[in-house]
Amino acid sequence: MPRDADRLILDHYRGQAARHGDSAASTMEDEVIRDKELALIRRFFGRLAAQSAPPRQVLEVGCGNGFTLRRLREDHPALALTGLDFSLDMLAVARAASALGIRLLEGDVRRLPFPAASFDAVLSERCLINLLDPGEQDGALGEIARVLRPGGHCLMIECFTDGLALNNKARVECGLEPIGPAHHNLYLDKERFAAAIDGRFEPVDPATLDPEGGLAANFLSSHYFIARVLHPLVTRGDWVRNTEFVKFFAHLPPIGDYSPIQAHVLRRLS
Repeated sequence: MPRDADRLILDHYRGQAARHGDSAASTMEDEVIRDKELALIRRFFGRLAAQSAPPRQVLEVGCGNGFTLRRLREDHPALALTGLDFSLDMLAVARAASALGIRLLEGDVRRLPFPAASFDAVLSERCLINLLDPGEQDGALGEIARVLRPGGHCLMIECFTDGLALNNKARVECGLEPIGPAHHNLYLDKERFAAAIDGRFEPVDPATLDPEGGLAANFLSSHYFIARVLHPLVTRGDWVRNTEFVKFFAHLPPIGDYSPIQAHVLRRLS
């Protein structure tokens, strides 16, 4: 039987699979966040594809219903895509909607079922935050490093405590209550994250891959400030997803560091 924390995660994603099926809203009901995440992921793989040695084998850990992998298949038909997820319910949806050339496997990011150096690129999109123990998050980063070839890239779109703290500081300054993580999430601590990747990865300056700035780590900062601070301040109510007020500002460039969801590009060390 799964441990209590694992059972909590499996129960949550069983509900997501039943509620959202193969839609983009699965695991992320905020439409602006989902659109911006997908745009950044597509941009990242587009920049990798333009390199002299583009990736061939790509792994998404925590692939959920396979929505992102299906979009990558549209953009890059030559990629060999593998998706791995802990939830059989989510995988059932992914398999029913899967496109050709996408391999979908049940598995655990804490114990990846692949040989060392199997992949040229790895994507983690709000996956590690579902590990409710910091030590297991550290171990998962080690597993990702193990299956990534030397020189390969990893795109980490994960939630961090520093962005949440700054957003809550702004909320409190405006007389609003702080917001905590969802019950099934543990946000990563930036110092611990740096220690866990040390000796395994080197952080990549996004400007070296994308001089135009589309891979900025703080890509959601302005949206989080508008949606979690400005909108509830104006309405004097709780924050609400997908309002027209918030969507009006969705085009703004990222300013500040007010988002817990951040994008970090890492390169596997030799």
